[in-house]
Amino acid sequence: MKSQRMSPSKMALPQAGSSTIETETSPDSAKLRPRASTISDTLVRRGVVVKARRRQRLTISGTDQVFVVKNGLLVMSANAGSDRRQLLTLHYPGDVFSMDLAPPLDGIGLVAMTDSDLIRIRRSALDDFPEEARRFDEYVAESALRLHARAALHIARLASLPSEPRVAAFILELALRSGHVTNDQVSCDLPLSRCEIADYLSLNADTLSRIMTRLKERGAIATVGRSRTIVKSIKRLCEEVPVCAATVALHGQGEKIGQ
Repeated sequence: MKSQRMSPSKMALPQAGSSTIETETSPDSAKLRPRASTISDTLVRRGVVVKARRRQRLTISGTDQVFVVKNGLLVMSANAGSDRRQLLTLHYPGDVFSMDLAPPLDGIGLVAMTDSDLIRIRRSALDDFPEEARRFDEYVAESALRLHARAALHIARLASLPSEPRVAAFILELALRSGHVTNDQVSCDLPLSRCEIADYLSLNADTLSRIMTRLKERGAIATVGRSRTIVKSIKRLCEEVPVCAATVALHGQGEKIGQ
């Protein structure tokens, strides 16, 4: 895990999917969804950019460090007995992670599913800057609320949906978050392996493969190789997801698909 001090030329953070880290100099920040408090450019420059390679596990200790995802996709995971790890929540650009926001589970931490950049900010570094500390705490609190809402929706899917709508909801979420929307069609990468997706959705890997095949046969999706999916029609895929409205509301881009 490599770190580097941010330079002024890198203080504007790019949008990824429907989430971003908004700064005061972002002219379109009011149009972006989900909405979050802004982080001042000065505050961003007080952080350190941490680069994580795909499949790299981040070593995080103590509660003074807060990580803000700049780009990429990470997953919070924990030990689930033996050598198995349980995938808990997905972290997209704009999300935050710190040990005091994580559940007290053995081996809790972040794993990069793609090459990712994060900004590491130490709370103690803001002790002499009360206004920046206030704004940062506001951003962290709002991000934590969004993560909580998404985690609650994920639990509701696992508890109440049959396996097929679960898979469709996951593809819809990933498409909205990381895909490229063109009218009613979206193309997106699948950075998680088949076994990882099955684990995240509490499914058997073979069951997942059969469901993906059925979704392709019904014209909802198409696959390119093992790591890319094309949602041929978001509206068609939404018909497979009873909680489509909640998924779109939490993951943005509803205005792009006529919601």
